[in-house]
Amino acid sequence: MNRKIRFAVLGIGVAWCLSTAAAVAATVDTSGVTACALSGWSNDPDPSGLNIRAAPRADAEIIGHVPPAEAQAGDRYAAEFRITGSRNGWFLVSRVKFADYGSGKGDRILFGGPGWVFADKVRFVINRAEVRAAPAESAQLLATLRTTDGGGGPDSATIDHVFGCSGAFAEAAVHMEGQRQVRGWVTGICSNQVTTCP
Repeated sequence: MNRKIRFAVLGIGVAWCLSTAAAVAATVDTSGVTACALSGWSNDPDPSGLNIRAAPRADAEIIGHVPPAEAQAGDRYAAEFRITGSRNGWFLVSRVKFADYGSGKGDRILFGGPGWVFADKVRFVINRAEVRAAPAESAQLLATLRTTDGGGGPDSATIDHVFGCSGAFAEAAVHMEGQRQVRGWVTGICSNQVTTCP
């Protein structure tokens, strides 16, 4: 075989192997997912952002980042995303974006997805006061998120930890100011950082 042709064939073969390896490396593990339909934002204090991984574990390949909060319209807002599933304390996310909260530039998409983020690095607004024992409207009521004077509701609850999701519910440990923490399932969740959700 001609030397130039041999090197061309070799080059094509190497390029194909590298592209195949990249495609395999970027494959996201979505097996065993509990489906949900929520949205939230990154609460990771790391200045380099929240890692997005190819599988729900700390040693999985990093395939992207949710950047740290940035200034917009005189305040700071975190990057938001859709949450479409969970597994083993991780959330499957997509459509990572900086929402337009007054910049006039429109939403800025940062990562299409899907990918995995550690659930406890995620926060959201809770708009339903009931904390339940399971992800169902009929499940046992564990607590009601209201201030003792009745003036504050679930959107002012502090989220201490987030564990997973199912359907329209998220499993979280939450508390109202001056009240004990309760772990259970909450709903009425969204990622709006300016006002309560519709």
